[in-house]
Amino acid sequence: MFIQEVSIEINSNFSKDELYQEFNLLMSFYRGNGQIQGKIESQYIAGNKITALPYTLEKNSLAQENNNIYVNKWIEKIQTLSNSFISIKTIGKTQEDYSGCCTCEKSDFYILNTNYTSIDSPITCGNCNSSVALYHLPKYYDFGYMPILSWETNYQACDNLQMNCEVGERWALNQMQEIGSQLSKQGIDIAKKIEKLTNIPVYYFLYNYRKHKNDDINRLCPSCNKKWSLKKRLYFYDFKCDDCRIISTISPNS
Repeated sequence: MFIQEVSIEINSNFSKDELYQEFNLLMSFYRGNGQIQGKIESQYIAGNKITALPYTLEKNSLAQENNNIYVNKWIEKIQTLSNSFISIKTIGKTQEDYSGCCTCEKSDFYILNTNYTSIDSPITCGNCNSSVALYHLPKYYDFGYMPILSWETNYQACDNLQMNCEVGERWALNQMQEIGSQLSKQGIDIAKKIEKLTNIPVYYFLYNYRKHKNDDINRLCPSCNKKWSLKKRLYFYDFKCDDCRIISTISPNS
């Protein structure tokens, strides 16, 4: 990913601590609009300067044309309070060969998927298997994408519980791999709405860590009970049901 430096010089007598909080809100609005990834940007005050170092999928993710009304409103507010202008510049990449997110002219389908370590977009392109920047999609709700990001944090919370193994492991695992769980229902509803907004099929990733008695590859779709195993593996996916819009993998326990 790209690492951005978002900063502003304080040329007023307004409280630095209050400006710091307003700057933090700006980062949350960038996040809600899909322009920055994760919640791990470093933000600090040094002298009369406030700086944040967020991750982005594209070099121009923070360009004005990608902003929504909340981002623009807070930029204007911060600039007025500080009597200065916000500066945005790209200062590096997480990997030398990182070239950005999905650039497909049109994807054949999307996948809604995340995990406990990911700070990528929760939407993946089915053609190139790269992250899809949310701000390239139609606005989902209230000029942004917060319901999608809410599901993402719910899923990651469950994944953390099942990975830690000590508290709530079984419950969390069932949330991730049962088609009728609250988590799956939330994700499937989101996938359906994105499909409606984009006219592009959206598949929900269903986690699979069951101990199957028989060969896992021959099991049927858990929603419609039809055959859904792929003849040829798609990236790391082994199952795909075009009717139910779910996608999955063979269990490592098989």
